[in-house]
Amino acid sequence: MSPCRWLISLMIISVTSFGAQAKIYTTPILAEANDLLQTNPEQSLAITSRYLDQRRLSAPKETSRVHINDETDHTVRTPLSTINALQIKARAYMLLNQAEPAIHTIKMAETLAHNESLIFSGIESQLIHADIYWRNLKNSASALGLLDQIDTAIKTQSQQMMESQVQRLQYQSLMQRAIIESQTGNTVMAEKRFIRAKRFLVNLNDPQEKIHYLLILGNHYLDNGHYDLALDRLLSGYWLAVEIDDKAQTATANFELASLFEQRKVFDKALEHATQAGEFFAHYKQTLPLAQTLTLIASIYEQQGRYNLALVHYFNALDQENQLKHDSRSAKLRLHIARVYLQLYNYPKAEQYLHHTRLLATQSNDEVTLAEARSCKAR
Repeated sequence: MSPCRWLISLMIISVTSFGAQAKIYTTPILAEANDLLQTNPEQSLAITSRYLDQRRLSAPKETSRVHINDETDHTVRTPLSTINALQIKARAYMLLNQAEPAIHTIKMAETLAHNESLIFSGIESQLIHADIYWRNLKNSASALGLLDQIDTAIKTQSQQMMESQVQRLQYQSLMQRAIIESQTGNTVMAEKRFIRAKRFLVNLNDPQEKIHYLLILGNHYLDNGHYDLALDRLLSGYWLAVEIDDKAQTATANFELASLFEQRKVFDKALEHATQAGEFFAHYKQTLPLAQTLTLIASIYEQQGRYNLALVHYFNALDQENQLKHDSRSAKLRLHIARVYLQLYNYPKAEQYLHHTRLLATQSNDEVTLAEARSCKAR
């Protein structure tokens, strides 16, 4: 197994079930906040919070003056735009791995959609809710349970929505299920759902969603060791992202391609793609994917026997992880550093980092890393 194989399942951008979403916002402020989600979720959060704080929800008596989907009065926000703002805000929290405020926010969107009989927006909000359960909490039971409710709602209320809305909801539900099944080892069912989702994708006419689909499927094949299939999907997604200048998804494709080439020991191509991904994540200050990319680069250098370069990148990755305060990932990084010091015959430094590894692995109940640290010491 590749020293960096554990990184693949952590890549937070590509595994989310929501792509860029070709959604039209009547309020330019919300369009901007949505566009910023993949590059600067903190800014998206600030924009939506300010929007919700500075405007009041239009009262029922104002419906003749303010249409449910129109905002000519900049002192009020319509029910639909309020739901849109709450959805963006919840997704920003989700991307920042803040599950509790994400769930609180999306529940507000669900309640308002129910009160205003906005069926599509309500189900759309439930899909985000289910995504939070899996993405942030890894609670497959809650996520799948909510998806069951969503599928029932789509079926029973499809006549009250446009066909394009129904197809988008069905597509997103299938993708969420496929992602969960892929990452929990149910590969056969995951692939069946990916095939079904593709049928809806054709009708969506959404290039960004097509890229997202290709990268998700490529990641699935990569996780399961189907390298030729993974390469085909990832390269297709990469070139389409480059063609439409989707920088966020280009960076994701670069990371996934770097991971694939690293596993296949094609280190020059792996470094090329990883470096491009790292430049994007560094520019937009995306701490977690930057840490993962730096770790991947360090692993490549380590496998090449370029130990000093490996140490530099492992230390840079550790600086990023220290900001995130994630004990298990920090333990793994310290184990990598200890292993490099052993290669350099610097036993005092190796023991120092092995000691830190054992402490952090114990704190985070990471039995795998703890066992690896003990094995490393034994050698």
